[in-house]
Amino acid sequence: MKMFVNLVQIILVAGMVYPVYAMWNNDQLNNFCVELKSNMTKQHVLDLAYDKNIKLNLANIDDLEWHATASTPARFSDYTCQIKGLADRVAFAKMTPN
Repeated sequence: MKMFVNLVQIILVAGMVYPVYAMWNNDQLNNFCVELKSNMTKQHVLDLAYDKNIKLNLANIDDLEWHATASTPARFSDYTCQIKGLADRVAFAKMTPN
């Protein structure tokens, strides 16, 4: 019985902590997306994502155009940052809901 009570306490604490963690991650992602400026290099974006613990999924469309989706490590995050670029520069970035 005591083990069951301890398990319930752990689940309740995790249920209270995870939403705060997810909100903090969404805020980090928003700050990352706001920091991205037009004409920023792709390498600078990669370095910034690494520094801020943001996951980037890069996709090259052709030799000039590329897209990236930035997300947080939180599993149930509500937002992503869509990044589009030309050559090795950022064209624009915006937050989008999942």
